[in-house]
Amino acid sequence: MNNKWDAPTYQRIASVENMGRNLEVVFEDGTTVALDARQVLPPDVRGPAWESLYFNAFEIVVPTASGEIEIPWSTIRLLTDQEFAAYWTHAAEDQAKKIGRQLRKLRKSRNLTSKEVAIRAGITPQSLSRIELGHHDVVFTTLRKILAAMGCTLRDLSEAEPIPSSLAGFLKRVESIGLKREWVMDRLLPGSLLESLDTAEADSFGGLLYSAATHVSRVFGWSPDALLGSDPLELNRAMARAARFKVQKRAQEVQTTAYAVYAHYLALLALQATAHIEPRRLPSNPSEIRQAIADRYGPLTLESLLSYVWDLGIPVIPLHDSGAFHGACWRVSGRSVIVLKQVTPYQSRWSFDLAHELGHVVQHLSEEQEGVIETVEISPFEDDSDEEWEASEFASDLLLFGRAEELAEMSVEFARNEVRYLKSAVLRVAAAEHVPVDVLSNYLAFRLSRQNINWWGAANNLQIKEPSPLEIARQVFLARVDLESLTLEDRELMVRALK
Repeated sequence: MNNKWDAPTYQRIASVENMGRNLEVVFEDGTTVALDARQVLPPDVRGPAWESLYFNAFEIVVPTASGEIEIPWSTIRLLTDQEFAAYWTHAAEDQAKKIGRQLRKLRKSRNLTSKEVAIRAGITPQSLSRIELGHHDVVFTTLRKILAAMGCTLRDLSEAEPIPSSLAGFLKRVESIGLKREWVMDRLLPGSLLESLDTAEADSFGGLLYSAATHVSRVFGWSPDALLGSDPLELNRAMARAARFKVQKRAQEVQTTAYAVYAHYLALLALQATAHIEPRRLPSNPSEIRQAIADRYGPLTLESLLSYVWDLGIPVIPLHDSGAFHGACWRVSGRSVIVLKQVTPYQSRWSFDLAHELGHVVQHLSEEQEGVIETVEISPFEDDSDEEWEASEFASDLLLFGRAEELAEMSVEFARNEVRYLKSAVLRVAAAEHVPVDVLSNYLAFRLSRQNINWWGAANNLQIKEPSPLEIARQVFLARVDLESLTLEDRELMVRALK
């Protein structure tokens, strides 16, 4: 590797410590950096709960009043490594100039003036001039308008693009369609293949790169030749098999679609590996589920809820990646499968997400609607659609015995409408009414956030983190599936997804 930042250890976060106004971040290459915590968040973010931050190998996640904010490793390095920042700036400038030159070339080939193209695209001639000169970054929507104004497509823009001849070039190509390079290396490509690519001689490198393309193509449906070629790649959204699928931003849509296709592939593998499990009759209401769990397992916990859902013949796949995809459920050939994707370490959040998805399975999945994909954080007050509201109502009724609002009002009353007394009030109500204190505090935190009150710090202190909810779900999964029924490649893919 020519640059230190291409090394995985340069990119991977080993530990993070909140030191008041500062963050201390240690990377796997041994580098320790300290930076002002306020530098890494957008200026309009309110109520960051730094004491509740958590991290994975590639990013730090900070709960805020408006939701969780992800801080990627690259942001930290850009703020603390001048050499990397200079390289990043230079690379961005080169890319802007390259796109600008190609747009100018296409415009000239069609005998169009900059004024004609600008008017058609709905931008000013000055803006188009700056874009063509590489002095102005161009967002994807504007780029497509400019191309459409010239009667061109993305294919025309990329005709001069070189075919990837290195792992970095290949990863850059797939990153342009929503697959983050770190995620591809961590989830899709075997570690042994990455090691071989890192040390390969010239005569064997091409075959190894083709093997890498094969691993990616198996999940996303492109051929290896297409992945290694220069033609534009498009994600087939239909592969996610979801009737309702809405995101707010184009970049977010691309990444969410890519992850949804990946999650759907894992769901198909899980159904294949659980062909020995017979599906049972789905329950009709939350009280029936609570009673069945009490009769079979005792108290309603994440583990008992997971076991019950599995007993219904519904595999539950636990994932721990960050991003805009927050979970899903599908029905395939009469069988249902649930994907949980939660990065918080709290059992109550995992329990609510699972109960929410079970609500979708019970109430919404059918032959006409094969799947539901969650593109926003799942909460008890989900109002994105009637279906989401119904699934959240189902989850709240299941976990809080159909008394969610009543218990919340009791807590507020005992706290005398004072937030500072709410924690002790929640403890009192949960004990008296025999409901899980972590679930009730989670419900109240979401409820208060709708009133612009940040109570997450106190709520998080009432959460159950041990044993790890991810580990609970993972162990239940591994105990129920027959991974040996999968091909070696698919088995390794599933194991990497669960790690």
